[in-house]
Amino acid sequence: MAKRMTKELLLAAMAPHVLANGLATASLRPLAKAAGTSDRMLIYHFGSKEELVAALLDYLAQGFSDGLDASRPTEPARSRAECLAQIVPLIRRPELAGHLRIWFEAVSHAKAGEPNYAKAVHEIQGYFLNWVRLRLPVDDPDPEAATALILTILDGIEMLDATGHSATADQAVALFAQISDGSSGSIS
Repeated sequence: MAKRMTKELLLAAMAPHVLANGLATASLRPLAKAAGTSDRMLIYHFGSKEELVAALLDYLAQGFSDGLDASRPTEPARSRAECLAQIVPLIRRPELAGHLRIWFEAVSHAKAGEPNYAKAVHEIQGYFLNWVRLRLPVDDPDPEAATALILTILDGIEMLDATGHSATADQAVALFAQISDGSSGSIS
């Protein structure tokens, strides 16, 4: 008896293809082939190619988050600097590199004004703002501002790493730790 294809099963089958090949090859035929179905069945399940891509982005974002959660510390950070220091090695894990490449592609499409991408990356970024907020010290005096600052630094680290400037990113993390602990200013 053939296995009934659900959206979740289709997304799980297409995700490795997208992670390996990027969004540029996310046309219906290669995605259908990766899922072991037809392009018409993908449209049947998702409504349109745009909705399929949005669902794939959400699915991949959840996979990225699950990958981060699998290795996150069990205790909350004691400071903002410790929070950042705990997250940086997580986003640099090699198995998450494909997710970050897809993130850059999706943001590029959103910046170009493509509404489905803009909506998807807005929702995903909101999810990660919350993810970072949950890792802050429980007594943080301004978790909203701290979350914004840390996520901005993390996004910068991802860009610097992608362009071969990891040492510069590491310098920024070190400076953030100095400033946060009060030795060079005040961002605590």
